[in-house]
Amino acid sequence: MAIRNVSRAKEASVISITAAVYSVLFFLSGFVTLPGFTILYLPVIVLGVFPLWFGWAGLAGSTIGAFIGGALVEGLGLTGVIESVTALIIYGLNWLLIPKKTIEGGTEKNLLILFPVYAVTLFAGTSYIFWQYTILGVLNAGVAELFFLPTFGLNLAIQWVVCPVLITRLTPRLKRLGIYIGSNE
Repeated sequence: MAIRNVSRAKEASVISITAAVYSVLFFLSGFVTLPGFTILYLPVIVLGVFPLWFGWAGLAGSTIGAFIGGALVEGLGLTGVIESVTALIIYGLNWLLIPKKTIEGGTEKNLLILFPVYAVTLFAGTSYIFWQYTILGVLNAGVAELFFLPTFGLNLAIQWVVCPVLITRLTPRLKRLGIYIGSNE
C-alpha cells in the first residue's frame, strides 16, 4: 500500500472544487423536483467518479456540497444534513467497492465492474434518503413508494452513461495536470 504525500493546498482545492461542483449540479437538479425533494439527482455523477479521483478530499467536498444543496435547493435548512449522509453513503461505498484497477487499467472490461457497484450503492443511498424523508414528513409513504423506482432508475441511468465516459476521458488529463489524488491507496 503506497502512502501519498498530498499537499494541504491541493486537498483544500479539491474540497472546494468538489463542494462547488456538487452544489451546482444539485442546483441544476432542482429544476426537476417534488416539493422538498430532488428527483433528478445530478450529483450522482460526482459520487460515481470523484471517489476514484480524489479520495478523502473529494468525500469532504461532496458532503459539504450535499449539505448546501439540501439546505438551499431543497429548502431543508439544517436538516440538509440528510443529503450529506446520503453523499457519504454513496461516495463511501463507491470508494470501498470499486477496485483501483478500474481506473488504472483503463480497459472496457475493467469498467464493467462499475455497473453492479453503482446499482448497489445508489440503491443504498436512494433507500436511505427516501426513508429519512418519510420519517421527517418531507414525503409521505405513498409518494415515496410511487417515486422510489423511477428516481433510482433515472439516476442509475445517469451514472451508467456518464461516469464511465468521464473516467476514461478525464482520468489521464487529471493525472497530467497533477490534480488526480488517487483512490484505494
